[in-house]
Amino acid sequence: MTLKQYFTVMILGSILCWAAWWIVVINIDPSQDTGLGFSFFYISLFLALLGTISIFAFIIRKLFSKEQLPMFRYVQKSFRDSIFFSGLIIVLLYLQGINYLRWWNALLLLGALVLYLAFVWSTKNNHNNQPRFNT
Repeated sequence: MTLKQYFTVMILGSILCWAAWWIVVINIDPSQDTGLGFSFFYISLFLALLGTISIFAFIIRKLFSKEQLPMFRYVQKSFRDSIFFSGLIIVLLYLQGINYLRWWNALLLLGALVLYLAFVWSTKNNHNNQPRFNT
């Protein structure tokens, strides 16, 4: 898949997911929903955020990166980061929806995301530092 095809698919997919999310928001009454509507709401919002954040993260990584990497590495990193940021937003919205969101558990979730990203960023060149065993 070329970069142009990737952007085309991601942009069209994101637009469709935002449209699906908007249809869910307009047509589903949360007071009479059995749970399926909420599932559609969170899934369509997650996918819409995933595509949108992935595109913007790719552009930001490409513009501000000091190292020259193959394009698929930029795509891989931006997609991985967008999964976790989108997941964080969805979890926070879900907790807010069931009235369990407090400042301290929002900070805990944000801290867990920061720790994960710090771990990923710190081990990116770990393959050079691995011990060599003579066999």
